[in-house]
Amino acid sequence: MHSPLIATARKTHMTHNNNEFKITRTFDVPRELMWKAWTESKMFGQWFGPTGFKSMVKTMDLKPGGILHSCLKSPDGAEMWAKFVYREVTPPLRLVWEHSFSNKDAGITRHPGHESWPLKMVTTVVFDDIGNKTKITLTWVTLEASESEQKTFNESMDGMTQGWTGTFNQLDDFFKMTPF
Repeated sequence: MHSPLIATARKTHMTHNNNEFKITRTFDVPRELMWKAWTESKMFGQWFGPTGFKSMVKTMDLKPGGILHSCLKSPDGAEMWAKFVYREVTPPLRLVWEHSFSNKDAGITRHPGHESWPLKMVTTVVFDDIGNKTKITLTWVTLEASESEQKTFNESMDGMTQGWTGTFNQLDDFFKMTPF
């Protein structure tokens, strides 16, 4: 059983460099527990997504070439599906996956609000052990993007910061409200 977590200020650091989005945050939980939150479908579905969104994991096959297929539901009930194809699973240090929007059948689709959003991105999540805390560094880069898609990605850094900060806030709340 994990002891109750102490509330801390939510400090998220982000950088935007040459076609790369990077965001970091330190959480008051040990790395092994953080790893489980990202790799066990039951836990992942309880926190993943921007503020106000609910997540449902349809499939999680955590291995290189395996797929995570999930749905985010907005506060107004709109559905947004995602597909991850895992490239690297290195417990408890690192996850790498191809990240795409999808339909209910896991077919890759365009972002519902951005026709020129890249079809694929590579997400890398690094889990650094800091005693009883975990520092997460998440990096997003486009994959096989056209010039127009790369431009849309680069111009959307503020929105990505808002979305990932909200997702990290939900992850932080999940740890604070769930007894381990």
